[in-house]
Amino acid sequence: MKNWFRKIVSTLVKWFEPRHKIEQVEEAPTILHDRTIYLVGNIDEPWVIAFKCPCGCNSIIHLNLLEDAEPRWKYSLTSKKRVTISPSIWRTKGCKSHFFIRKSRVNWVWANQRDFG
Repeated sequence: MKNWFRKIVSTLVKWFEPRHKIEQVEEAPTILHDRTIYLVGNIDEPWVIAFKCPCGCNSIIHLNLLEDAEPRWKYSLTSKKRVTISPSIWRTKGCKSHFFIRKSRVNWVWANQRDFG
């Protein structure tokens, strides 16, 4: 019974978890807003994704989109402006959070700060 209840609660939490909004900008802003993913560069071909770490540590994450540089991430936008980023984001310094962004929601693999904030 407990596992069944936990699955229901987990599903409800995912449904009601706020999504990140998307902003396309030519230059990264000096102050990044919570739950906002910035596509930085040319509107047709952004070169980096920038956002605050969702664990609450307030570190700024920059993900390279340039084809000739490594590591490199890819993104896709739905018609409702929901973003999916691949592969996962795994911070090797600081909070060491590991997560996916799917349809503008954070799917946690592991986070250090998330459980304390």
